[in-house]
Amino acid sequence: MELKKSKEANLEDKRIVFFFVGLVMVSAIVLMGFQYETAKVDEVYAVEEDEGLGEELVFEIPPEEEIPEEEPETAPPPPVIEEIEVVDDDEEVEDIDFSAMEEDIDEVPDDEPEEIVEEPIADFAEVEPSFPGGESAMMEWIRDNIEYPQLSVEMGEQGIVYCQFVVNKDGSIEQVKVVRGVSDALDDEAKRVVRRMPKWTPGEQAGKKVRCRFTLPIHFRLG
Repeated sequence: MELKKSKEANLEDKRIVFFFVGLVMVSAIVLMGFQYETAKVDEVYAVEEDEGLGEELVFEIPPEEEIPEEEPETAPPPPVIEEIEVVDDDEEVEDIDFSAMEEDIDEVPDDEPEEIVEEPIADFAEVEPSFPGGESAMMEWIRDNIEYPQLSVEMGEQGIVYCQFVVNKDGSIEQVKVVRGVSDALDDEAKRVVRRMPKWTPGEQAGKKVRCRFTLPIHFRLG
């Protein structure tokens, strides 16, 4: 009995196909082997580089010195307070007589301040006080020392300010005030000029120097 092979079971025709398939598989295995070796070599180089970098970053730290712990200070023991015994004193003390001491003490008189009697001020005197050099010298001195207030200039203020003051026995001037003024600025300037005046010749009454009140008109006029 002769066995017959079917065409599908005949492998002779497929030998070439199997040959190419096997060749492709072998090539793939060889290629994978090369890739594995390359990856392994790269990994080795990477590890060596990391080890070298690690050696460069190593620093030697000196050991820390041990600080001895301080022993806590012990508080001193509290002082011992001795008990004080109170002893009754039965001895009688004689009373001391201070009457004799009071007699020896002199009374200290109270020092009262002496009353200062202010000398009277004469409104009129036989010889009126005067500016040194006369009235013309006084007018010239006032012109040289007076300062017209800028506010009064801007507002156009002008007029006569009447200043009253007291000339003392030594010729000094005090108690300067305005009895009739024009404005605050002109009144203040008039009082300032009078206070700066040199000493006057004092007034006289019955041949004696007296304090005398004097009234002086000061003219403020815009040119």
